[in-house]
Amino acid sequence: MSVTYFTKAGQTAFNVATTVGLPVWQPVLPTPNDKVLFRQPFMQTAASYTPLALDAVYPAQGQYGVPSSPTYYLVAEENFTDVSGGILSWDRVYARVPQSWDDPEEFVFTFPAYLESATAGSNYAISSITTTGDNIAVYSSLPFSTGDEVYIAANYVRESETYYIGQFIKTVGGTDESFAVVSDIFFGSGAFTSVTGTITKRAKYRALPVTKVVGSRIVNDYALTSPTGINTALPIMAKFTPIDATGAETEFLTTATQPVSATYAQMVEDSVLITAADSVLRRFYGNIYVRSTRMVTAS
Repeated sequence: MSVTYFTKAGQTAFNVATTVGLPVWQPVLPTPNDKVLFRQPFMQTAASYTPLALDAVYPAQGQYGVPSSPTYYLVAEENFTDVSGGILSWDRVYARVPQSWDDPEEFVFTFPAYLESATAGSNYAISSITTTGDNIAVYSSLPFSTGDEVYIAANYVRESETYYIGQFIKTVGGTDESFAVVSDIFFGSGAFTSVTGTITKRAKYRALPVTKVVGSRIVNDYALTSPTGINTALPIMAKFTPIDATGAETEFLTTATQPVSATYAQMVEDSVLITAADSVLRRFYGNIYVRSTRMVTAS
């Protein structure tokens, strides 16, 4: 039994690809209502069908709920079905180039040591410790700025009990070269007596590499390109790799490495992002490709 399809007056005959349904949006990124990709059903006589070239621009932007910009490109033709009468039905899939977005994830990374040919930081004697509201004032002649991390190593007595504290803590206020205000991390209660000890700024340098679990950002960047042009459109971002004076990879930064230790120390202070691994390239849809690069904060 044969089936014959008829077209209405003014309707395009099925010897050309004809829209027979509305665009249907599909979520392809972890953002709601992103309108990145849609599929739309078409019909055409099998004898007349020829594939539409990838990257063809959607011809009805601004209609059917498809934004007028940015440009939507053909990324696939799929779901072909024989509907009888010599006619095929299938979906054309269109997508725009997504904007960059980040995905957080924990990651294990080894950060380099960064050494400097400089004298060690000075220990400043603590002259007294007092309470100040909910915080503690540590008196010494240490030059500091609010927010500096200091190491407090001190013996003290409170209400006849002797205690020792030895740890890093950030200053939250005080007067430079007079007293540093820190959170109350001191054992005991009451007045401080018989105080002996030192306060020292945390050094900007580290003698050994450190491996730890840190938060990372996977940055996803997109481009409309071709397999042969992908490395130009989305060049690989190589893993952060310091080198020594000979050009060999190293985990120990000094005044003769790239970067030098002082530069890396500033990167740590400024929370600069570095690449934790080489970028990964893959096809998103059609000729739209994505580059995923993992970033961590220098530490």
